[in-house]
Amino acid sequence: MSLLHGVRLAVLDTETTGLDPASGHALVEVASVTLEDGVVRDTWATLVRPGRPIPPAAAAVHGITDAMVAQAPEPPPVAAELRRRCGDLPIALHNAAFDLPFLAALLSGAGQPPLLNPVVDTLGLARGLFDSGGNSLGALAARFRLPRETGHRALGDALTTARLLVVLAERWERERGVRTLAELAAASQDALRLAPRRVTARAETGVPF
Repeated sequence: MSLLHGVRLAVLDTETTGLDPASGHALVEVASVTLEDGVVRDTWATLVRPGRPIPPAAAAVHGITDAMVAQAPEPPPVAAELRRRCGDLPIALHNAAFDLPFLAALLSGAGQPPLLNPVVDTLGLARGLFDSGGNSLGALAARFRLPRETGHRALGDALTTARLLVVLAERWERERGVRTLAELAAASQDALRLAPRRVTARAETGVPF
């Protein structure tokens, strides 16, 4: 726990209508979990009106339907609250390469400042310890016997990511000599860059809606 002692982070997760905001897909749900000293202190989650129909394939994964988002907030107030919660805190995600483009689109579309915060990616931390394969959030939660949450929903996955980060940070500190959050963030990015093969989000982490 010493690596995370005195550290406050925003742990984020999203659910979307598809895989790529450049193709017109958008957020349908976003969540933030505040992790402080390795303990969950605060949670926030909201559905988001995506401005387009939710494809059946996406709804089959996360269970969010057009009817559920019909009265959800529009993106601008969601973006403002998300930006307020993140502030200048380090942020943590599982497979940040998927979530960050959607978050960037949400913020830019609402005229909010971009997220230039330090990023810790628990996928990278897991891949650095366990190599490729079997590093989906669900598989890692089962491996470490983390509390069960509703999978493929933003708040459940953000809570699982927060708890996973605590476990993986301790492993990186004990086994790899990492001492600071900045070192941990760098290690997570290095592990992703240095992976022996490019593993698609679908193959390694599961369908990432």
